Amino acid sequence: MFRYIKILNKSLSGSTSVRYLSSFEKFQRWYRDLWDPKVPGPPFKHVCQVGDPTLRLKSSEVALEELNSERIKNILLVLRGVMKHYKSIGISAPQIGIPLRIIMIEIPDYMVKQFGPEACKTREIVEIPFKVGRLEKLNFTNNLAKICLQVFINPEMQVKDFKKTLFPEGCESLKGISALVPRYKAVHVKGYDYDGSPTEWAATGWAARIVQHEMDHLDGQMYTDIMESKSLQVDLWKTINAHKGNILVKYNK
Repeated sequence: MFRYIKILNKSLSGSTSVRYLSSFEKFQRWYRDLWDPKVPGPPFKHVCQVGDPTLRLKSSEVALEELNSERIKNILLVLRGVMKHYKSIGISAPQIGIPLRIIMIEIPDYMVKQFGPEACKTREIVEIPFKVGRLEKLNFTNNLAKICLQVFINPEMQVKDFKKTLFPEGCESLKGISALVPRYKAVHVKGYDYDGSPTEWAATGWAARIVQHEMDHLDGQMYTDIMESKSLQVDLWKTINAHKGNILVKYNK
């Protein structure tokens, strides 16, 4: 049986007519919305996945007069929020649907400890130095905890050591997979900080790798474009086998 919902429609003359919507029509609307959902506008509070056209665009520079605008401050806040939610060590504006040249990088001490001393030595992983007052003015934190964060608006990168290293690399926009990726050992990056002031950083080792990864995002590139193709893997492949494929992958963290 069909179930009906009463809908009142007012005409221009002021009279009211009654129309009935069947449960089948409701199902049609639901099915249509399932395949053609109403997408909220960016900046998104999640990380876009490969296939989103924004990830393949060459991002535009932020106009200098916009550096201290409310729009850019809001983008920075959303970027920081998403970065913390995903516990990411690097993020770019295109990954939240904004094709602007903005990146953030953070290697906090607890992440360094998670890698362990041997991996840190091999991959040259060190905590990013803490800057006093880092982003407190934008209320990125409600306390005085250390924020070892680098922010670059309109970054420009110069390679300082052309020797390349090959290590595993992943990306929040390619959820659940990783591959070996060659990267330069040292780079220098400069741009504008969160408050519009000039900033620069000489990054080496793992930090240099993250800089290159995020800079690629700004040019519509992803690590899969330069990876060692045969090294590509699903990170949970052993767990998937152990659970007979019954694994749930979430894309919101």
